[in-house]
Amino acid sequence: MTRALTLGTILGCDLRLHWSWPLLPVGAAAYSLAVLPWPQAMFQVLLLLAMYLCVAAREAVQLLAARSLGLGTRDVTLYPFWAVGRPTRLSERPWQENYIAATGPVFLALVATVLGGGLSLAGRSVWGFPQGVPEPTVGAFFVHLFWANVLLAALHCLPLLPLDGGRVFRASLAMTASRLQATEVAAALGTFGAAILLVAAILWFKSPLMGVTAILLYLGAQEDLGTTRYFAGIRHERGEGGPTPAVMVPMDQIVTADCRPSEVNFTGFTWNARARLWIEWRDGQAVCANALIGDGRP
Repeated sequence: MTRALTLGTILGCDLRLHWSWPLLPVGAAAYSLAVLPWPQAMFQVLLLLAMYLCVAAREAVQLLAARSLGLGTRDVTLYPFWAVGRPTRLSERPWQENYIAATGPVFLALVATVLGGGLSLAGRSVWGFPQGVPEPTVGAFFVHLFWANVLLAALHCLPLLPLDGGRVFRASLAMTASRLQATEVAAALGTFGAAILLVAAILWFKSPLMGVTAILLYLGAQEDLGTTRYFAGIRHERGEGGPTPAVMVPMDQIVTADCRPSEVNFTGFTWNARARLWIEWRDGQAVCANALIGDGRP
């Protein structure tokens, strides 16, 4: 992941912030203060930060889901309304990605359910979508946070990379095609969806936030596609007798227990965190290690 700041660790993996994560609240604050009284402007910024916390909690749940399947995660990069985790294993048949990605919108729906139930018990109706400028009250804040989680869950159900729905769509395609082919189809659909969202933001909703989200969706889909093409290019060069690695190291010194795949006939890449290398596997056999991308974008 490029243009990301490492903050620390979460559940054993690096936690990073995409450049858009801190800039969006600043931009939202400036825009809100320009068009709204300061109490309503601060209300909007606090609501955005609360959504950030929900997104971070959603990613923690997905990390736990990956860990329950025995899958590690190198690092997690937080975007405003989603997060991208880089796994320690890339398979040509990543069926487990379906389960991990599906936990995202399910968690957001559960958060919305808890908020809605609590508001109902407090005598506050949540069935009407908030209209107009909100009153800066505690009740109104939680009503808006309820609807924010509903909209986030709906957003992540869309089959657009890098959203959870896009990951499910890509993983489903990868069960009958290569990961590269599945990613190319998912990225094309993501680009089309981002374009529609951008047009809607400009022409109908007049929402700068929706427009920024559409642009970030497009960039995220292209980054995912670029990473997948990078790995596919490595495999293609190796298959055609491409350039040999600059440093030759015996494979028995590189392949350790923590980077060995559990599948007998695994084909793909696993990450060796200690050596900072990607190990390529074909039919359960380690064939090479790539040091060029150990600390790079993929």
